[in-house]
Amino acid sequence: MDGVNNNAGNVKPIGIIDQMQTAYLDYSMSVIVSRALPDVRDGLKPVHRRVLYAMERMGLQSNRSFRKCAGIVGEVLKDFHPHGDASVYDALVRMAQPWNMRYPLVSGQGNFGCFTGDTRIKLLDGTERTFKELAQLPSDEIFYVYSVDRSGRIVVGKGRHARVTRSAAELVEVTLDNGAKLRCTPNHPFMLRDGTYKDAEFLTADDALMPFNAERAVETAPERSATKSAYADFHQPGGVCKSEPGSLILGGLAVLTAAPRVISVHPLTEREDVYDITVDEHHNFLLADGVFVHNSPDDDPAAAMRYTEARMAAISSELLADIEKDTVDFKPNYDGHEQEPTVLPARLPNLLLNGAAGIAVGMATNIPPHNLRELCDGITYLIDHPDATVEDLMRFVKGPDFPTGGIIHGREGIRSAYMTGRGRIVVRARANTEETERGKVSIVVTELPYQVNKAELVKKIAELARDKKIEGISDVRDESDRQGTRVVIDLKKDTRHLTVLNQLFKYTAMQSAFNANMLALVDGQPRVLNLKAILHHYIAYREIVIGRRTKFELRKALERAHILEGLQIALDHLDEVIETIRRSQSTETAQRNLRDRFKLSEEQAKAILDMRLGRLAALERKKITEELVEVRATIKRLEGILADVEEVRKLIKADLAELREKYGDPRRTEIQEDEAGEFTEEDLIPNDEMVVSLTEQNYIKRLPSKTYRAQRRGGKGVTGMTTREDDTVLHLLITHAHDSLLFFTNRGRVFQLATYELPEVGRQAKGEHIRNLIGIDTSERVTAIVSVPKFQSLDFLVMATRLGEVKKTALDEFAVVRRMGLNAMDLEEGDELIGARLVHANDTVFLVTTHGQSIRFSVGDLRSASRASGGVRGIRLEDGDSVVALDVAHKGGELLVVTARGYGKRTPVEEYTTQGRGGSGILTARLTDKTGLIAGARVLTEADRDLVLISANGVVIRSPIRTIAQLSRATQGVRLMNLADNDQVSALATTIDDEDDELIEAVASGESPNGATGK
Repeated sequence: MDGVNNNAGNVKPIGIIDQMQTAYLDYSMSVIVSRALPDVRDGLKPVHRRVLYAMERMGLQSNRSFRKCAGIVGEVLKDFHPHGDASVYDALVRMAQPWNMRYPLVSGQGNFGCFTGDTRIKLLDGTERTFKELAQLPSDEIFYVYSVDRSGRIVVGKGRHARVTRSAAELVEVTLDNGAKLRCTPNHPFMLRDGTYKDAEFLTADDALMPFNAERAVETAPERSATKSAYADFHQPGGVCKSEPGSLILGGLAVLTAAPRVISVHPLTEREDVYDITVDEHHNFLLADGVFVHNSPDDDPAAAMRYTEARMAAISSELLADIEKDTVDFKPNYDGHEQEPTVLPARLPNLLLNGAAGIAVGMATNIPPHNLRELCDGITYLIDHPDATVEDLMRFVKGPDFPTGGIIHGREGIRSAYMTGRGRIVVRARANTEETERGKVSIVVTELPYQVNKAELVKKIAELARDKKIEGISDVRDESDRQGTRVVIDLKKDTRHLTVLNQLFKYTAMQSAFNANMLALVDGQPRVLNLKAILHHYIAYREIVIGRRTKFELRKALERAHILEGLQIALDHLDEVIETIRRSQSTETAQRNLRDRFKLSEEQAKAILDMRLGRLAALERKKITEELVEVRATIKRLEGILADVEEVRKLIKADLAELREKYGDPRRTEIQEDEAGEFTEEDLIPNDEMVVSLTEQNYIKRLPSKTYRAQRRGGKGVTGMTTREDDTVLHLLITHAHDSLLFFTNRGRVFQLATYELPEVGRQAKGEHIRNLIGIDTSERVTAIVSVPKFQSLDFLVMATRLGEVKKTALDEFAVVRRMGLNAMDLEEGDELIGARLVHANDTVFLVTTHGQSIRFSVGDLRSASRASGGVRGIRLEDGDSVVALDVAHKGGELLVVTARGYGKRTPVEEYTTQGRGGSGILTARLTDKTGLIAGARVLTEADRDLVLISANGVVIRSPIRTIAQLSRATQGVRLMNLADNDQVSALATTIDDEDDELIEAVASGESPNGATGK
């Protein structure tokens, strides 16, 4: 029938879903096997394997000269890797980067240097600025320079981050024919007239450098500020200037003339700090002396492959060792014209040595690098102890060893990765503190977590400081050079460096997690492997490689022995052999006659005919005999290796010992036992000295103690807080942000908060109601606040009541206090708790009453009671009197008493004899209507610096304690604070802040530095 396709029966209908699934699976496996995942045997992906093999074929061993990377990439593309050049060059570059590879497999050449600070750069606005001047700008501020693009046109370049890159650097001086003298490091690349680069030290006389017609460029480009970011008006009608970076300034190099030429290059004896800048996209810029130079590679991609050079690192030869001895299989390349290895012999345990990272379809690998010495020890142990567990191997392989160092916190992530193949390993930067000449502290970062971009980190820190997300940073700069990483973070005065460091760990990449996923190809299939499995596969593979190598060497030895045996026969029958050859008409006839006459093989007969006459000499004949003996011994040794796997394993161990000695180095990454964990709020808050105040109506707040500057005794003070109408500040204490606060109420209950949990508000703010923080009843009020310093060991809490009862309870009973509180003391009806203090067992304590009586007795007189019990009599009171203060009598201390009308004095505690508890006590102050009743009392020590008084109306004064008169017990004291008629002292506290010593000295001597007196 016309129009009928007779082949229609060959068409099979396939559903599109089935076809898509099949095609996608085929694609997935191709990506997994051919591109993204490393082989467990040599630890390489195909592209890395092909790069190394191509370099081996090109003769680029470590003892040979460097070759252009473009040539290497071209060789790989031509014969092995049918993909884009970018993937090949990226792989080549990564293998040469010491911050990416623990043991780089490629040696690269093309690192760039820097210029002295007085070197000037030509800016787009027509001005010239030195490196040192530009370094004063913020690191992220942009300035515009002249650059050369890939087409050789002069365009707008976007410069930033001028910085010191090396301290006390070695210098050379380049002299040009235009009279310029440029001082730079020997390795800084200058752009030649043809667009290529040459390091300064290799410049020769008459080298022509890339020129620039400055007069025409300035004429073409409108004047712009060097630091403006807008380009809206950067355009001239009909001109070549455009409105964005990278726009054309000049048409092309053909219009340029008078290329600067090099006169001489000579080294300098002096050393100086050197600078460089970052130029995005073009990576070069114009100096004011009319030449173009390359910029620093920090935060830049690798230079174009036409500029950089490479050769194999010495350690790479271990991956390719014995590849010519039939140790691995070869397969046809993509076009069938060449053969490539399916895997390298890999004398090195490269999978764990340098690690691997890759993303396939539906899976990914992320294997950390390790230390060679540890791997060699672990593999050797596993060979000797095949039943070893992962825990056994971890005694040798401690954990990842990153090329950038850093500190691993905790072993759980390492253990998980080694046990299961997956684990989260937390790495922190290594940082220490340095004190400047002015007494300020700087955090100096010398090692970073693996694969953290230093430039991005510096930028992030600067942003956090600028946005006030991290307080206390005054400056951040990168002082790294070829000697190593050095990022300096200057702190403001009074800033606690540990808090800033914790914030940096939390909010920046200074703490990073390496999520190990040890996935590799095993027999062409992806598998997640634990530590023992990876080492086991390496050992098994090396057994195969050594077995194949041994068979190859045995075959060659047998072939050589066969030839030598033939030569030996010929030497033993030399005259007959010569006669046989002489009678033969041709070489072929001679060969046949020799074989027939002496029973030789074709190879032996040919070797006899090829033998030179010189070999017939006696010494040469002896050498043949000795070589035959050696070859036979070699054959016996090789046969012994093939017959016994233990001999193979001995060779593996010998290889490992040699590698360990030849390439091994100390561990770079430290492993600390403590787990990093999550940062608590406390970790991120400075442990600064704080003033905590609580009002009669239960409004509480905290402020830094430096808020209240020291003033003269008798001053009016400053407003400490604005209280509600008829509200009075009752409690004021000096503590630290990380200390725990125990709140005791009049009903004998106790609550607990950390100081930093209190609201930090302005000096005149009211604060927050305490019922929003702890669960006190509406009829309950706080009568005592005790600060429990962190890490300080104390024995007991002593509590006192208004009616003179006291009680001692072990501090351990207050270790954990529920939000709703605990009972601290059982009170008599009509009594209430007025105070509590931390004490040791051998301390003595004071009780002071409103009528001026006091008693001092030993803590040992009190039995330790439980929280639920009541107290015992501490002082016998007269009618109308009540206890107003409880404190500890420190040796050499002074009892400070302050009256309601602002009078006070200091009296040595030695004037108060120790009595038995329960007595009436002795007089501590003579009171009058002018002084008012006792408002509070406090025992002072040598550590106390200032006295802080707060009045019922919220006025606060801070005065040096040494300005308060020291008087005997039976005196009324001196005026400490001027009060309004309707005001009185409601609370007092002391500060031990040493940083106000200079101010205190000034106030004590009658001076008024910086307006310290009240107004």
